[in-house]
This record gives sequence, structure tokens and C-alpha cells, in this order.
Amino acid sequence: MMTEAELANRHAREDLAACYRGMDYYGLGEGICNHLSLRAPARSGKGEVMLLVPYGIHWSQMTASSLIGIDMETQEVVEGKGNGEENAVSAHLSIYKAMKDVRCVMHIHPPYATALSCLKEPWLKMIHQTCMRFYGKVGYDLQFGGTVAMGNESTRLADKMAGRQILVMGNHGIMGIGKSAGEVFDNLYYFERAAMIQMLADATGKELAVASNEVAQGVAEYTDNYGDSFKIDHLEALKKVLERKEPNFRL
Repeated sequence: MMTEAELANRHAREDLAACYRGMDYYGLGEGICNHLSLRAPARSGKGEVMLLVPYGIHWSQMTASSLIGIDMETQEVVEGKGNGEENAVSAHLSIYKAMKDVRCVMHIHPPYATALSCLKEPWLKMIHQTCMRFYGKVGYDLQFGGTVAMGNESTRLADKMAGRQILVMGNHGIMGIGKSAGEVFDNLYYFERAAMIQMLADATGKELAVASNEVAQGVAEYTDNYGDSFKIDHLEALKKVLERKEPNFRL
């Protein structure tokens, strides 16, 4: 029989494996790069680990048991086989240490949000309901300095993410943080949709109809009040899709 810590660790692994598969399912992955992580009780029952993809596994092949667990203090792999990519370990641990309430960090390069990040002024505009759910919740980092392992990228990213759900990383991509895998997965999925809407609308060359701050704030507050259940339901619905198409994600 599994201990309470082992059960919690297993549940977290299944959630994160589903997120990796889901990103691939939605076409938001990028080969074997980018990284999603989740804090979970260590299987040993001593402290917590950061669950992460071992570098080299394609997201379409991710399973719960293939995730590695990294010690939050020593940065050593204490669960599973393989190694975490240097930039992922550095950036994610910096955020977890700076924000104790954050349980999940995800970094991806989805097409439209990444295109938005390449603009000189990469602001998300309040032109659609999907955009408005992020009113006041997006940070911007326009000081790209190369990979996270170079310079002080990790520390700066942690600072820029404080109080935000999404960080637009100039010349790079996006990052999301939150209290659960379902929350962050849903936020990144819908931010990509928001960016897609904006990029397509911009491409018409016509003037955009930007909503007032009051309307945008109302949509954001509605999402705050009722969005948690929507986000959990999204991940659970995705799991049902995976159970029919790729049931081995739970292995």
C-alpha cells in the first residue's frame, strides 16, 4: 500500500504528464525543448521535489513514471532517471524559492504568443474576451540576455513574475505560474489563443476595437471568481481524451 506522500507524488506525476501530452496534443510543444514543472511531496516522505521532464524525451512520449524529481535544495535528481535541462532547473527553482505559494511553473514557445514576444511592443491588447481574462495579470520582460543559464536571467524572471500569471519574455516565449498544474496549463492554452486572436486581427491592418479598462477588469474578475473550476475541468477533460488516445501517460 502506498503512503500518503507516495499517493500525492503519483497524482502530481499524472497531472504533469497529462500537461506535457496536452501541450503536444494542442501543438504547443517544441521538439524536446521547453519545460513544465510541478512541486510535489517527495516519494520518500521527506520534503518536496520539483517534477520535471528528463531532457531528451519527446512530450508525446511523456509518462508519469518517466518524470524526474529534483531536490529543491541540492538540485540533485533524487527520483527517476535522467537529468533536467540546465536552464529549466535554474529558472524554475528560482521562482519556487522566491514565491512559496507557487506550485507549478511552465515555459513554452507556442507560435502566436512567441510571435507576440518578438514585437518591439509585445503588449496583449484587450480586444476579445479571451484577452480580457488576463487584464492586469501579464508581466513583460524585455531584457532578453540569452539563455537562462547566462547572466542573471533566472533571478530577473522570478522578479518579473511576482503577482502575475503570465510573463511575456521578449525575443523568447512565455512563462506561466500558479498553484496547480491545471491552472497554469489552462492559462497558457488561453493566452496562446488570445495572442492568436490579436495577431490575426492585427494582420487585417484595420484599427482594433479595444475594450475599456472597466470592461476588461470585469472579465478578469469573473475569471478570478469562477475560473478555478473551469481550469480543473479543462485538465480533467484532457485526461479523458488521453485515456482514449494515449492511456500510457499514467504509466
